[in-house]
Amino acid sequence: MLLSLLWAYQFDNPPPFLATPPAHMPSSPLPFVVALSGLSSTGKSTIASHLPLIFPSPQYTLTILHVDDFYKPQAHLPFRAGHLDWDCTGSLDWPKLEAAVRSWRAGKQVAEGKVNPQPESDTGVAGGEGITQALVEELRGEFQGAAAAVGSLNPGQGAAAASQRVLILDGFLLFTPSVPSSFRSLLDLKVLLRAPYAEAKRRREARSGYTTMEGWWEDPPGYFDTVVWPNYVEENQGFFVEGDVEGDIDEERCQREAVKAKMGASGALGEVLSWVSGEMVRALEERGRRR
Repeated sequence: MLLSLLWAYQFDNPPPFLATPPAHMPSSPLPFVVALSGLSSTGKSTIASHLPLIFPSPQYTLTILHVDDFYKPQAHLPFRAGHLDWDCTGSLDWPKLEAAVRSWRAGKQVAEGKVNPQPESDTGVAGGEGITQALVEELRGEFQGAAAAVGSLNPGQGAAAASQRVLILDGFLLFTPSVPSSFRSLLDLKVLLRAPYAEAKRRREARSGYTTMEGWWEDPPGYFDTVVWPNYVEENQGFFVEGDVEGDIDEERCQREAVKAKMGASGALGEVLSWVSGEMVRALEERGRRR
């Protein structure tokens, strides 16, 4: 009799570590990392800076991490064509960047400071070619509804539900073959922004220079053609049919590696912003359905 009572008590009063949490307790959505990558001067920073205006709080909490803050000291940069190479994966401190992303995923805050607060300001891109206040408000309204839809796919929905944390990585060459696989595994959505060669060159060469951790950098003559463009081609040609980075995307390869690609033509950043925002929502909805 006593054993029967003890047996019943065990199942009616399970220990705390086995107990089911109350239904009203919200379950925090999994953190979500978006990598905005691609050729220099394709509008990555502009797109990143507008996303927090579109994805509403408190449903979303967006943090932007700029890869420009993770360069190696200038004395440790590699060279290409006789120039310091700021545009290759070898110029970045990957252990430091990976540690920052892992820290964020673990729920800790990361510094959002940036060496170049407006890296595209002297090209006109920072003004948002094709990005208007009306577009931002339209997208914000659209994704307020999407936020509710995403929330309904996650436990803890409703007013008490935890905010969806999103980390936006703004940088170049974030998921190409020479990037450490341990870093690439942290990315939930990989976005490759493109631009025609001539347009990207015009934008890059229109910039007056860059603030670095140690001072100021100006591209020497011919830098785009001898350093920036060759690095981009070598690292990204695998995502394109026959390696032609100005041609068609290799759909099979991109699908296999979960890479989304979009051409950021001049004056069309509004279209790119709409597309990136939509891809974020679709990826979050898809993950919510899998949970």
